[in-house]
Amino acid sequence: MKLVLKITNIVLTSALILIIAFAAVIGFSAWLSEDKIPTINGYKLLTVLSGSMEPAIQTGDVIIERPLAAGEKVKEGDIITFFTKEKTDMLITHRVVGTINVNGKPAAYVTKGDANQSKDLSTVAPDQIVGIYKGRIPYFGYVSNFLHKPVGIIVGVILPGLILIGFEFRKIWQTLSAAEDKKAAKDAGLKQGGGEQAKV
Repeated sequence: MKLVLKITNIVLTSALILIIAFAAVIGFSAWLSEDKIPTINGYKLLTVLSGSMEPAIQTGDVIIERPLAAGEKVKEGDIITFFTKEKTDMLITHRVVGTINVNGKPAAYVTKGDANQSKDLSTVAPDQIVGIYKGRIPYFGYVSNFLHKPVGIIVGVILPGLILIGFEFRKIWQTLSAAEDKKAAKDAGLKQGGGEQAKV
């Protein structure tokens, strides 16, 4: 039973440390990035705030976007993230459902959310595109956002730290108690041995 508890403690502690470290890396990379979008090894990480792409992408997912290479063409069916024309600080992640070509080159893309009934009203120019969707981390956006709030810092960082310190103090106390018990047993054995010699 003690072994199971010890393994569980190690696994949970390791998972918590990894989650906190990853959230910290995301925050720091956003601070360093020119566009304030978290970027790791060239890939951009974004939190999904709406359900317009469900079921492919769920609300709260962190999606991984790869910036387009020079001359790379977007194909119909690709999922892209782009800045809107109306609000240059707003990002949308939708699927490309059509291409408008001018002189044989793509001038704009028609997009649509998988869960939406109609296509987006505005087309997307190539220079609006942030990246092309490559994968997702399910629901990690909720964890990341929570850990960046004061209550999240307390619950996700300070509280686990205090728990770990408590475990360490418990181990020290158990070690000292075992040493004291061993010493007491040894002293008791010596006294008993001494009494038997006196009788002889």
